[in-house]
Amino acid sequence: MNGFVAPVHVRWSDIDMYQHINHATMVTILEEARIPFLREPFGPEIETIGLLIAEVNIAYKAQLRLADSPLQVTMWSKRVRAVDFTIGYEVRSVNAPADSKPAVIADTQLAAVHINEQRLQRLSPAQREYLRRWSR
Repeated sequence: MNGFVAPVHVRWSDIDMYQHINHATMVTILEEARIPFLREPFGPEIETIGLLIAEVNIAYKAQLRLADSPLQVTMWSKRVRAVDFTIGYEVRSVNAPADSKPAVIADTQLAAVHINEQRLQRLSPAQREYLRRWSR
């Protein structure tokens, strides 16, 4: 499967009393994976352009545990529009083959915002091109 793959290490504090990765922690794991994915197109403008989460959807398909760390988070662009885009995610154990069924399927819609002016910001042609390069 094509996509940007980022390893995310699971911390002891990410584990719930049943020894699973806590469901609420998955939002943070997705964020940690998203940072290196978006560094190239948005890093140079970090002082002026911010990304706000508009929507998060997560479906849990299998258990993940501390022993599955680092998690392999595969990301791709699902939709790219003028001021927002949606990233798809598949999360697997470090031990899982890349073509195996993911333990978690998710997506996040992010909107670009001009930080100082507090308004939506159009994605630049370079940002849109980068995101489209990772389209599935």
